[in-house]
Amino acid sequence: MFNRTRLIVAVIALCAVLPGAAFLHHYLPRHDVVRIVGVENRRVDMSGKPLQGGDRPQTGRDVYYVYAERVSADPAVKTDRPRVYRNEDTGWGFPFYLKFDSADEQAIAAAIANDRGTAVVTYYGWRINMFSMFPNIINIRRAEPDVTIVPWFNIVFFTFWGVIALLVIRRARRA
Repeated sequence: MFNRTRLIVAVIALCAVLPGAAFLHHYLPRHDVVRIVGVENRRVDMSGKPLQGGDRPQTGRDVYYVYAERVSADPAVKTDRPRVYRNEDTGWGFPFYLKFDSADEQAIAAAIANDRGTAVVTYYGWRINMFSMFPNIINIRRAEPDVTIVPWFNIVFFTFWGVIALLVIRRARRA
């Protein structure tokens, strides 16, 4: 009827693949075509909470935010719900985007917002309202609402790892 061993192997494979897929979905770059409607700079403490006034000096960092709404190439279609992006440097740490120009990206976003223009936002991460998590911007560039985006980095990434997987499988079958 059904093979119990195959079911166990399928469940174990699924439990191994899902965390890896979630990891890749979170950290690989994605693109949105948006109309930028505003920008903001907030001073936050090291845990990410906004700083409050007080007598004692507090240490923190600046976090830039970009407010946008998705746009459609079809003018008859209304814009989608708003999007909020965080714009912070990744520096030398993980993920290794080596982003050191968040202030420059914020200036570009502010210029586009002043023109009520559209832009392509390249970002990674998820928006989780409950935890006040925002996707982090990697790059912003002006674009038309009907621009076609080809995710070259993701194509090369998956092609490289697919070839490696095929070579490993081929070698394992020979042994």
